[in-house]
Amino acid sequence: MEVGRMKTLVGSMDGMGPAEALHAVAELQKEVSRTESALVRGARQAGLSWEAIALCLGVSKQAVHRKYGKQ
Repeated sequence: MEVGRMKTLVGSMDGMGPAEALHAVAELQKEVSRTESALVRGARQAGLSWEAIALCLGVSKQAVHRKYGKQ
């Protein structure tokens, strides 16, 4: 998990212009997506059910299974 990279991206947005900030947000979204995917994979390997993972993410069991079920 690249928490440091996420903090750097968020922290650097203050002095950015709109285009640069949008680019930083896009990079942040990619990093969050990669991190979420790795965490879901780890949760499944640890024995968590799709229902438990969905509850943690605030989505339906079907949504989380559809997004990550083929990993």
